Amino acid sequence: MELERVDLQELVYNLYRVENYPLKHVCLKTGLSMTTVKRYISIFEASTPETTSAMKKRKDVTPDDYKQLQAENARLQSALKREKLRADFYEEMIAFGKEVYGIDLKKAGTK
Repeated sequence: MELERVDLQELVYNLYRVENYPLKHVCLKTGLSMTTVKRYISIFEASTPETTSAMKKRKDVTPDDYKQLQAENARLQSALKREKLRADFYEEMIAFGKEVYGIDLKKAGTK
């Protein structure tokens, strides 16, 4: 009996705080009164603060979030290509300096 109540409290909390259902819809969905729903929410928040904070942080990905992530991914891939090109150019410059001037630039900077 107690386990069912805890599960019901979690369901009520999830519907109200995470999925943002209005209290009226939570009452209709669970068959509980408004007072019971409010009491279950406060009891669940008080008894499991770490769970409630994790549930509040959890967010479903929307299409806009997906587009933003794709744009950021494209930007980061472009930056990575530039940095790889820069690193390759740096390596060629070191090789050229060693070949033409006989200076090992990798060792020249460290003492």
